Amino acid sequence: MKNSGDIMYKTSHDLRFVKNRTALRRAYIDLVQEKGSSSVTVKELAQRANVNRMTFYAHYDTVDDILCEYVDEMTSAILENSSKSGETDVAGLFEAATEQMRQEIGFFRLVAKEDGFELFRGRFRNAFRHIFKEELMHVPGLCGTCLELTADMIASGVTYAYFGWLAGEYGDLPLDELVSHFEGMYGGLLGVYPDGQRGSGR
Repeated sequence: MKNSGDIMYKTSHDLRFVKNRTALRRAYIDLVQEKGSSSVTVKELAQRANVNRMTFYAHYDTVDDILCEYVDEMTSAILENSSKSGETDVAGLFEAATEQMRQEIGFFRLVAKEDGFELFRGRFRNAFRHIFKEELMHVPGLCGTCLELTADMIASGVTYAYFGWLAGEYGDLPLDELVSHFEGMYGGLLGVYPDGQRGSGR
């Protein structure tokens, strides 16, 4: 499994390229749901998408790169929304993530609970970490290693809680109740720093 910082897929606005990429992504989503796991082969993908293996490798290096590309598109949209809003809103982050997954929610619920999709969780964690780090930079007395550690802790907690909810680990817990719990913990964590408070602006 490649680490979450690697980018191993190609991009192009050529219509044929986009058509094949869309077909390969659709094939990947369908095959993962049918098999209930990440063990999808290039041969299976090519057959389902009605392309040859050379076409697959013109787009991706490995099967994992399809999910990598998909998640990168979603996390980029979440980061853009956060940047426009000018502040970190846990409810907004969860809602933005859910909105990005809504069209393929069955697929993402499976990905959230099955082994073999660490890349998926890792890339979302990195996006959340970036958002919280930007916010925490405005907290007086929080900098350097302490800032990095706090951003890591919060991002890991958000990722674990959100994907646990997505996988159904909390039963019928409504998303807004999960958000309420996390916002309370987030506010409490900021309160342990001298003059700790959320930044009022960017």
